[in-house]
This record gives sequence, structure tokens and C-alpha cells, in this order.
Amino acid sequence: MSTKTTLGIFGLGTVGTGVVALLRDNPQFDIRAISVRDRGKTRDLDFSHFEMNQDPFKLADDPGIEILVEVAGGIDPAYEVVKRAIANGKHIVTANKELIAKHGPELFALANQHNVTIFFEAAVGGGIPLISTLQRGLQANRVSRVAGIVNGTTNYILTKMEREQKTFADALAEAQAAGYAEADPTDDIEGRDVVYKIAILSSLAFQAPIEVDKIYRQGITQITDLDIKLAREFGYRLKMIGLAQRGESDALDVRVHPMLIPVGHPLAGVDGVNNAIFISGSAVGEIMLMGPGAGRYPTASAVVGDIINIASAVKLPDFAQYFQLPISSNVSEVMPIGESENGYYIRLETHDSPGVIGHLGSAFGTHGVSLHSFTQRGVTEDGTATIVLLTHQVKEKQLQAALEEITAHPTTKQISVVLRVLS
Repeated sequence: MSTKTTLGIFGLGTVGTGVVALLRDNPQFDIRAISVRDRGKTRDLDFSHFEMNQDPFKLADDPGIEILVEVAGGIDPAYEVVKRAIANGKHIVTANKELIAKHGPELFALANQHNVTIFFEAAVGGGIPLISTLQRGLQANRVSRVAGIVNGTTNYILTKMEREQKTFADALAEAQAAGYAEADPTDDIEGRDVVYKIAILSSLAFQAPIEVDKIYRQGITQITDLDIKLAREFGYRLKMIGLAQRGESDALDVRVHPMLIPVGHPLAGVDGVNNAIFISGSAVGEIMLMGPGAGRYPTASAVVGDIINIASAVKLPDFAQYFQLPISSNVSEVMPIGESENGYYIRLETHDSPGVIGHLGSAFGTHGVSLHSFTQRGVTEDGTATIVLLTHQVKEKQLQAALEEITAHPTTKQISVVLRVLS
């Protein structure tokens, strides 16, 4: 009788290919079948000796498969495939951040009902052990904040803009040419990818699920090389941040947007496609985990690590109960962005005329916004002045009220960008 752990693999893209490459010579595992959308697609490894099909439900229904490895991504058909596999008593290993962010609580409850487990280390941070750290390594702590860089594409773009004075468009094109950005980079540059990831990290850190659609999101498309340069002059670096922290009453402050990071903060030194998460805990203090956040082998490493963990314990009685997540079934409220408190970086264009500075000061003062610094960056031939401001900590709704008044003033041409400062 074979003692090998049997696997079915759904998806053979970048990550799936890496998983098979890491497992194919491992005597502990038997890859029974692989399901792919396109069997005729040219791949850089030989898969001819594996059973291949185009119907992932066959994996979910195969009684000979113990672990379903879902690395196809997306919701359709992954959601239904995973649900059926769980109902058929299979353990799940997935790298699907969108699936876990949107349907995690339902799937975890279903897994508990059928006495199986779901591992998803690769869903956030690629090869960095973030999930296991929050799930088990920090159990003695009351976590107060999770903040980090969890999208390598945006970090690569912002690094290129700063280090090589690239425009946003040029940095994005370079990221696409290097394979760090998709042909359609919308999910990355508009922050949707980070939304899924911070939703997962928040649910683990604060042991309560949140609604993904309630998370405030701002992308990086409005950031220019001037903003990068000015941030550095002010003593900051610009990074795309996913943030989850305890807010007022029982609500959580969870949001995704670019932030100015003080140059002395550990996150400020994380460049290129690297990811990093900064965690504040009651016992451990502050820690940061950093490493490659994407790519074939870093992500495949996390997937295979989950497979090995399940295989090591699957023969033990009631092992699945040990891995049940201590996440409440009650959805936590997400604090409205207007209630958040931040320092702000504001770049606006005005007419170069008398009284502009006085009006700005009056509008900010009326709404209780205290200015930290002010600079004017020259005047164009058409009489447009670029003004850059940094504020002290203030509630977002107060700042937005001030900006609404400033926008309505005839001397204001436009408010080009508003960015938050990490405190």
C-alpha cells in the first residue's frame, strides 16, 4: 500500500509550474492529475507524464486525491471547485488571495464541518511566512497594527521612479517588460490586489472577517516624479501600503493607499519587488518580515510548505481541528475613511495671484487643519503656481472639508494629489 500523499493540482501558470517542479521528484507525494484551462499551451517544463484534464471538478470528485492544490486564481470556477473538494473531504492548499478575501469565512466554516483544513500561506506575501506568523507565531500577542508593502509591482514602479527618475508611464512599461506587471496592470496599480491581501491579514490579526468592498482604496496613478522628489526632500519615501489597525469603538481602520514613509522607518528601505509587513504586538513589540513577494519559486515555496505541513499531520486523528482558524463569524465594521487620522501631503495648482496663500491658510484654519510645512515650486508661463503642503495629524473629514472649500475658490486650478503620511 502506497504511503504517498496524493495531490490534484488546479492551475499550471507561473505558480503551478513552480509547484510541480518542486514536487515532481519528491517521493512523499503523488501528483494524480493536473487540471489546466489550455492543454496545448507551451510550457517550459515537460508535463507529458502527468494526467492532464480541462475539468477541475474531476479533481474535486476524485476519491484518490487527498489534497487539492488550487493555484488557478480568480473566483470562477475556483470557488465552486474548492467548495466541492471540501464537501468531498479533501484538504485545500491555495494561493488565491481573492478567493480567501471574499469567501474565506464561508470556506473555513465548510472545512470545519467536513473536518478538513485550508492552508493559504501563498495568498499574501509570496514566500514570506506571514500567515503562519499571524496565525500561530504571534498567538501570545494582541496585535494593534499590521502595515506593509504587499504588492511587488507597485513597489517596483515607485522604486524606479525614485532611484532612476522615471515617469510613472516609463516605470510601468519597464515593469511589464521585466514580467513584474501584467499586460493589464489595473489590479496592481489601482490597489485591488492589496485590498484582498490586507483583508486576509486583518482577519487573522483581529480574528474577525471584514467586507472587502468596505476597504478604502487609492491607487498610484496620480503620483508623479515631482511627488517622489518632494517626498524625499521632506524626509519621506513613497510606498503603496496596506494598513489594518484598531479604530474607534469596535470598528477596524483598514485601507489601501500610497503613503509617505519616514526614511528612518523599516518599511522605507524595502525596494524593488520585495514585500514587507510591519506588525505591532502587545508582547513582541514591533517586528517586520521581508522577502520576495511574488515569482514562481518564492510563491511555490509557500504552497509546497503548506502541502508538506498537511501531509505531515494528515494521518493524525482530528488534526484538522488544530488548524481551525480562531476567526469570529461576526463581520467587523470597517471605519469610514473620513474618521481616520493622518498627516497629509497635498499638491495643488493655483493662479499666481495675490491672496492665494492667505486663502489657503484661512480654509485650513477654519476646518482645524494645522500645517506642518509649505513650499511653492515655481510658476509656469501661463501663471500656474504649484504649491505643496504637509499637515499635522488631522481627521480625514476635516481635511476634505478644507479641500472642498479650497477647490471652490476661483484662484484654485486643481488639487492634483492628496497622500497620507504614516505615523
